[in-house]
Amino acid sequence: MTDLVLLHGGNHGSWCWGPFVDALSQQPGGFERVITLDMPGCGKKRGRDVVSLRLDDVVEELNQDLRVLGVSQAVLLGHSIAGAVLPRMVLAAPQLFSHLVFLACALPDEGQSILQMLGSTLHGESPDHVGWPLDPVHSTPQAMAVAMFGQDLSPPTLEWLLGEVSQDTTPLCVATESISREGYAGMIPASYIITQRDNILPVDWQRRFAQRAGAGEVIEIDTAHEPFVSHPQLLAEVVRGFERAR
Repeated sequence: MTDLVLLHGGNHGSWCWGPFVDALSQQPGGFERVITLDMPGCGKKRGRDVVSLRLDDVVEELNQDLRVLGVSQAVLLGHSIAGAVLPRMVLAAPQLFSHLVFLACALPDEGQSILQMLGSTLHGESPDHVGWPLDPVHSTPQAMAVAMFGQDLSPPTLEWLLGEVSQDTTPLCVATESISREGYAGMIPASYIITQRDNILPVDWQRRFAQRAGAGEVIEIDTAHEPFVSHPQLLAEVVRGFERAR
């Protein structure tokens, strides 16, 4: 058995995996440990000054968190904006990982940042940009958060999630720094999970991201962007398959 390492997306923390980890634990066997990481400023690391951090700093801190825990050859699963981080973690410390799983992850083109990739238009208005579900200039942060994260969630669950999201501060460098994956191709087996009803990353873009991730396996699930909250049992069954296939 091996460890499963989980890395959250933007303005989230390790708290977001709770329903999914509970679902995983309902069946015996599987992964040796389930380890939930926090980027600086998020989850258990809230309150940190993250303004001056660079992406390499974030990568090194996350990998060091795993070294302290004695991790080796783990399955690393990341969500959303973590797509900018996962390949860099492997490049910096390949001995820590044996398989990457990209869950509805954004992977900018080489030399592009997450924000450049998103652009400033609505979904479908620009062939060169992912776009947004609402007008990013004139929408309130609350309305944008509901549009991005609120699909398939009950009012109490959405209230809980937005309350947590409001307390997390993802390092700005993750979204603004130009991304390079030079040397990553072919280093490690990778899979990509497409969320078919995603209101943040349209499916056609996710398929493009899967190619950039070098995913040898692409799985599609009928969920919105946050299946670890909205459909934890379904996601748990998919992720158990990565351990069974080893």
